[in-house]
Amino acid sequence: MTERGKEEREGKWTADLVLDLHSNLLKEIWEVVAALIGEAVLGLLFHLAIKKMGEKYLFLNSLKVTEEGISMDEVVEECRSLPAAEIHRGFQGLINHLFNLFSALAEGVISREVFPKVFPKLREAERLISQK
Repeated sequence: MTERGKEEREGKWTADLVLDLHSNLLKEIWEVVAALIGEAVLGLLFHLAIKKMGEKYLFLNSLKVTEEGISMDEVVEECRSLPAAEIHRGFQGLINHLFNLFSALAEGVISREVFPKVFPKLREAERLISQK
């Protein structure tokens, strides 16, 4: 295998890992925050965050908010040709914007509940990106 082929394969592997990590992270955020504020309000906050961050990271516009949470099905297809670092930056921006909305809504109560669960996973994504 050529060096370029190997790099492309490893890059795809890393991108898949980053997508999987962020998918699990969004599910966890949904579960915790929905229990605190309800699915309808959380759905609205996700829609706002996706709209805002989707302006910069177009692939985020493929996220779908459903009654069960966030659907990543279309995002996976959109991200097939994107570098893992770009995917991570987009999701990191989305999560940061969500935390800003949570703070504005509940003066940090939601963030204090979710942050300890989310931060280690964001660090893991950073570690995956830095290995490239």
